[in-house]
Order: sequence, then structure tokens, then C-alpha cells
Amino acid sequence: MIQQALHSLTRIPQVLSTGWGWVTLASISVLDYIAGHSFVVFLVVAATLIDAVWGIAVSLKKGEFTKSELARLTIAKLAVYGCVMFVFIGLDKFINSTITASIIGAAIVLVEFWSSCASMLILYPNFLFLRLLKKALTGEIASKLGIPEEEVKEVLEGKK
Repeated sequence: MIQQALHSLTRIPQVLSTGWGWVTLASISVLDYIAGHSFVVFLVVAATLIDAVWGIAVSLKKGEFTKSELARLTIAKLAVYGCVMFVFIGLDKFINSTITASIIGAAIVLVEFWSSCASMLILYPNFLFLRLLKKALTGEIASKLGIPEEEVKEVLEGKK
């Protein structure tokens, strides 16, 4: 048994002499690092991608092509959120907890959900749940459509 373990250890330099060996090592290290926090990390990634899908749907409704800017923004969001989660998972590991990464992850998910709700309201202005949020989402919708808030208010109130 000890001989097998020593034999495995002597194979490590051979494995790390390839690019795929390094990719595998990096992947295993990242997965080990987020172990215990995988649900909140998955939720952050899923919420970000859901917001991107709703953003694409709004672009299609406006008759515009889905812009590469949306893809760049989504990749940038995932990079920023990944760095933030990395730091707070490290803090959690230091204090032997899962609370700080969970709180930060929940805040990120809520921000992405807010953005998704604005896109949903653009697409489905008559859904009751979304209509309850229309006053609060007016600014977000104006920013997504690139129009003044007053114009969004007129459309949502049925004046336009």
C-alpha cells in the first residue's frame, strides 16, 4: 500500500508536465476551495445567466440583434461576482463558517433578480406580480431601454 502511494507521488511531475494536467489540477483546486459553498456559487451563476437570457429576450422584442455587449457584460459580471465570492469564501474558511459568503451571494442574487424583473416587466407588462413592482422598476426599465423615466411611466400607466 505504501509502495503504491509512493509510486503515485512519483507520477505527479509527469502529470504536471502537460497542459491538461495543470488544467485538471486548477479545476480540482477550485472545486475543493468552493466545497461547502457550491450551492450559493451555483445560485449566483444561475441568476446572472437568467438575467442575461431575459436581457436577450428584451433585445429581441425591441427588434435589435443581441449585442455582443450583453455577452461581455455577463462575462464581466461573472468575473466580478467570482472574485467577490472567492474572497468571502476565503473569509468563511478563515472563521470556519458559511455565513458571509451566503449573505454576499444572496445580495448578488437579489440584484440579478431585480434586473431580471425589469426585463420581465418590459416583456409582460400585465402580469400582476410585475405590475406590483412597476413603480420601483421604472428607473431600471428606463436604463435598459435607454429612454427617459417619464416615457416609461406613461407606457406603464397606459397613457402611451
